Amino acid sequence: MFEGLKVIVGLISFIMVYRTITGNCNKYLAFAICAIWLRFFLSAFHTITYPSLVAGFSINALSSISVAGLGLFFLPFTVFTLKKLFPFYLFFTVIAVSGFVNMKIPGAINVLVKWCYFLVLAGALFLSIRVQGQQETFKKLLVAFVMPVTMQVLSILLGHAKAAEADGSTSFIGGYNHEAAFSMIIVSFIFVIGLTRPNSLRFRTGLFSLAILLLVLVNYRTSVLTILPIAAVFYFTLVEQRLKPSQKVPVLTIVSMFIVASFMVLSFTMRERFSDVGLLISNLDIIFKAPIYFSEAEKDIMSARVFIWSQYIDGFVNANALNQLIGFGPDSWKGVFAKYAHNTYVSNLYEYGIIGFAAFIFMCIYSLDQALKISKRGLSKIVAFSIVGFLIMNMATMPLWNIEGLIFFAILISVVLALSAPKKLFDPNLHNNQVMRFAK
Repeated sequence: MFEGLKVIVGLISFIMVYRTITGNCNKYLAFAICAIWLRFFLSAFHTITYPSLVAGFSINALSSISVAGLGLFFLPFTVFTLKKLFPFYLFFTVIAVSGFVNMKIPGAINVLVKWCYFLVLAGALFLSIRVQGQQETFKKLLVAFVMPVTMQVLSILLGHAKAAEADGSTSFIGGYNHEAAFSMIIVSFIFVIGLTRPNSLRFRTGLFSLAILLLVLVNYRTSVLTILPIAAVFYFTLVEQRLKPSQKVPVLTIVSMFIVASFMVLSFTMRERFSDVGLLISNLDIIFKAPIYFSEAEKDIMSARVFIWSQYIDGFVNANALNQLIGFGPDSWKGVFAKYAHNTYVSNLYEYGIIGFAAFIFMCIYSLDQALKISKRGLSKIVAFSIVGFLIMNMATMPLWNIEGLIFFAILISVVLALSAPKKLFDPNLHNNQVMRFAK
């Protein structure tokens, strides 16, 4: 029954996407909407699209490769030459070098294709913002989220739940495969709503609040931590915009207290899910303990994440100088450890070494710095806090390991690239006449 609902909702969402991209929508945004919708549609049928189909590639993998390749061909070359992309290219170069030196060529290709997917999606959205503006871009982009959001609502109404892999608690993920990837879909949905202007959508505040509730029901704690600063800025800004200068101090003080109280209530209701976080914070030294010295109780902290991190860190510490410098190569954890690192920073340190870790940190700090340079104060806060929340999330999971996480990161970075620099950096008069033309 539920699989049948996926087909119906998928067809309805396809019609909505078609009507959107054939309306007043530029061709770059049309590409981004189709790419994101396709990923969400295929992932809903994971029993078919996840298993290997041709030469070890799944339908999902083939679609991602196709989107990345089409994007490189479709987008103007000049968008890939933006100076602001240098920190990203630096990180990609380290991945390639580490893969070549360690002869992890398949792993390097796999990882670089994912980052290519990110690059073309960020480039398409960057161009759309420059052509049609932030408001129209993200208002139309919401149509790509119709299917996963609708499926989650239906799963809640019909009681179609999944036991979370970590601890068996209940997760409502709309029949998708894993709560980690699905949570990034909802995080992206929340972020896109936050990027639209007040009064631009009917029931915008209600929709944002519903999205927050849906994320809580996904029951993936690292994603909840990511969205807290975004939610705080959204509600704070919402109230601030409606006040006269003389009212701001007393009213915003009350609102701040209410937001803090709300988050405390949320933390209390999910205290069992977050209890390990407090335990870890009070015993940070355990991360650097050799795995052989972990007690059975310590191995269970944060669903065994801390124990997994210690294995990777121990492997790095005991490596030779070359591997400590450039790592063991992309996807080198396979065949060595039972599970992936569940921590982007630890994973990068092990796979790409000190140089790769430093390149990744530089990329993140650069993105945050550019977000703070966005001229619109409210938008700058939302984007900057989103980056901070995302960086926190990467401490306990690896959203950049899957396409859904890269989609969120691409949306985030497209805003940073488009709005943190003067438009003269991408003047349509300097390039092909087709670059900035609307596609009807």
